[in-house]
Amino acid sequence: MEKENKSNRIDLLNGKIAGALFWLSVPIMGSQFIQMAYSMFDTMWVGQLGNQAVTAVGAAGSFMWLGQGIAMIPQIGGQVMTGQSIGEGDLKRARRFASEAVQLMLLLMIIYATVCIVLRHPFIAFFKLHDPETVAMSESYLSIVSLGHIVMGFNYVMQGLLTATGDSKTSFKYNATGMVLNIALDPFLIFGIGPFPALGVNGAAIATIFSEMVASVLFARFVIRDDYLFKDFNLFTVPEKSGMLQLIKLGTPPALFNIVYAFVAMVISRIIVTFGDAAIAVQRIGGQIESLTWMTAEGFSYAMSAFTSQNYGAGNYDRVKKGFTTATLMMTVFGILATALLVLGAVPLFSLFIREPEIIEGGAVYLRIVGLSELFMSYELATTGAFNGLGQTKLPAAIGLLLTAARIPMCYLLMPLLGINGVWWAMTISSILKGTILNILFIYRLKKLQ
Repeated sequence: MEKENKSNRIDLLNGKIAGALFWLSVPIMGSQFIQMAYSMFDTMWVGQLGNQAVTAVGAAGSFMWLGQGIAMIPQIGGQVMTGQSIGEGDLKRARRFASEAVQLMLLLMIIYATVCIVLRHPFIAFFKLHDPETVAMSESYLSIVSLGHIVMGFNYVMQGLLTATGDSKTSFKYNATGMVLNIALDPFLIFGIGPFPALGVNGAAIATIFSEMVASVLFARFVIRDDYLFKDFNLFTVPEKSGMLQLIKLGTPPALFNIVYAFVAMVISRIIVTFGDAAIAVQRIGGQIESLTWMTAEGFSYAMSAFTSQNYGAGNYDRVKKGFTTATLMMTVFGILATALLVLGAVPLFSLFIREPEIIEGGAVYLRIVGLSELFMSYELATTGAFNGLGQTKLPAAIGLLLTAARIPMCYLLMPLLGINGVWWAMTISSILKGTILNILFIYRLKKLQ
């Protein structure tokens, strides 16, 4: 098994930088797309049930997003410390951080899943949905998917840890297996085909959980058989206090940013719903489409974090600088292509997910506006990954928190002038500012790196 694992690991400390970043990031991008695809395919199938079902899944899905933010504490902390330890040549220390990341994830996700189930009624009431049937579907969906937070968190953390070693292929294979299973199960469980009963939105939730569980089993099998990062892994070993605190210290800022991001998105959803339930369906579906580009750039961000952490730990500062320059050029090309896709392909893209003409028309406007910020979104995520790799997670999180929270007052300033489009412009303006500021700050940080 070790021989196979080693063949999947990319040498991030030597060789051509562009090739290392590209081949490490491509499977991560695939894995990110797969994670998004769980929700996207649910939306595609649920969209056939009507606008109410889409709105129900959209409201409850916000808490899945929040759960991913919480899981980032052990995921980011574990990836950074594991990567830096590998770069330093201290594999024993890397193994300890990997073990503690999994332990921390279990603790956090058990607590979060319990909270979501117990408080599902006030959580969904936050959105002030108009239709009682939509509220009931949303609460039911949230109750079911909350049971899967632990396996989702495990998959999330394992992807980060393996990426820190330079191995992104294994996570992709396991997540792809789960996605194929999810695609196959959705129509059977949602609409009731053959011996399966029609479960509606609950069927979509069950399909997602079961698919994530299969991926978790594969990851667990990897841990048992691995002879590199997880050699002598013991889940029940008492963790070191200093190690857990280090993971929390590094992981909390980006996790807090993602939690606030999810909260801001929920507040904006509450603002949007004042324009009618159809408006929140536009946001839900439009967000899923934009996730194609956002998840791709985020996948590159994880690659940058792994690359930077290993080389920073090894003291290869010139390689860190060259890596950032290379990443910026790659993200520039990607960002321009992403903008062209969303702006020029707005109508056909939205038509894939829903049939109502008025929602398609509103969704096309959404994509054209947010599409203008794709280049800067790419810069934001790549630079955040580079900052994280240095172990400096606070600054990008602080910038992100400030400008993401600024979307709310910007919405109220722009809506009197632009209506619902003012919300989309608030999102776009904040993304442009984040990408610009973070890029400038990291260039300044590199000048001090000796």
